[in-house]
Amino acid sequence: MDSTVKNNNSRIFYGWYIVIAVFFANWMGAGIGVPVFGLFFKPMSSDLGWTRAVTTVPLVMRNALAQFTGPVIGPLVDKYGPRYLMTIGAIIAGVGTMLMSQTNSVWQFFLFFSIIGAVGNAGLSHIVTNTAIAKWFITRRGRATGLAATGINVGEAIMTPLIHVLITTIGWRGTWVFMGLVPWLIIAPSSNLLMRRSPEDMGLKPDGGTNPTQGSVTSTKSVTQLEEPVWTPREAFRTPTLWLLLGAISLGNLSVSGVLTHQIPYLTDNGLSPGMAALTLTTYAIFAIPSKILWGFLSEKIHIRYLGAICLIGSSMGLIILMNADTNTEALSFGVVYGLTRGSWAVVQSLLWADYFGRHFLGSIRGYTAPFQLISWLGGPIFAALVFDTTGSYTYAFMLFIASYILGAVMLLIASPPQNSVSP
Repeated sequence: MDSTVKNNNSRIFYGWYIVIAVFFANWMGAGIGVPVFGLFFKPMSSDLGWTRAVTTVPLVMRNALAQFTGPVIGPLVDKYGPRYLMTIGAIIAGVGTMLMSQTNSVWQFFLFFSIIGAVGNAGLSHIVTNTAIAKWFITRRGRATGLAATGINVGEAIMTPLIHVLITTIGWRGTWVFMGLVPWLIIAPSSNLLMRRSPEDMGLKPDGGTNPTQGSVTSTKSVTQLEEPVWTPREAFRTPTLWLLLGAISLGNLSVSGVLTHQIPYLTDNGLSPGMAALTLTTYAIFAIPSKILWGFLSEKIHIRYLGAICLIGSSMGLIILMNADTNTEALSFGVVYGLTRGSWAVVQSLLWADYFGRHFLGSIRGYTAPFQLISWLGGPIFAALVFDTTGSYTYAFMLFIASYILGAVMLLIASPPQNSVSP
């Protein structure tokens, strides 16, 4: 056993080191990935003469390819853990990001961003990171997931203004080079050093209990309390609950992906400066941080499906504000409301799968459901781009996204927990 990481007598449960590593992976992943892509949208399309639909397609293809890797990545994280998946993924992601500086044609955009980027980010996806956290925590899973997920918004809050400044000073090509260094310097080392498969591999139990084979009477009692039902992928797919969750999550992702891709172009179309559009995204990120933490802690007291419904309904209200955002104040109001509600969506998704189907085959279940979410990740951005290219406005696209948020909330409320499967 690796003596540098195994320390059963440590006062700090090793699972919190997993949370720290995932926090930094989320920070850097969001700070160099899709959330900030909107800052490159107009500079690249203007310099290269592309329409918004053309600029959007490689982005959604990257998401699509990432979904197809789920059935491979999910079982791998269950069997081998996240350590090498995340380390190798970070290295590949850095290569693809740096190559974006050499983009001159659509096929290069596809190769560097959609293909190489998708392969790299598959190892850093939530299927890997949040499955790892779920395996280390049960009773404290909500707070652990929420705290790790705040890295997404810290990355957006810090990297968004930094990237905006870099684009205006050294250009979008030089900025891609800078961004490519981030996963090499931050994510790869921290993942290799800290990430481990499960507490059982280190003689521990979830939430900090010790292995009962070590002779602790009190730990035996805590282990009994921490047991979860075991759902195999075959059993989970036979439940109506899984399909309701999948439908609700897909509807949510349809709107999330569409707004995420087009919110900055939309705001600048409405007369706001690129700097103010970036500040709106930063405002969203700042307010999403307490949202994730709050939802995480509340999920340990309130069933996650109720919190998920509130998240989606609140997201629809934020989008209504965005549709009417013509001034700086209105744009910032969108950032606040959307951050406090939609900001918790990453936490909600992760806890829905983990709390409903347990931790033992969580990576496989999430991986096998990933391709079913393909339409939502593709449909949101492409539909919004086509609507804009056809009508010159995002209005009809955003109206559909509002409806998707509301319908997703209804489906979550209907999705009651399945009957317990076999015990571990």
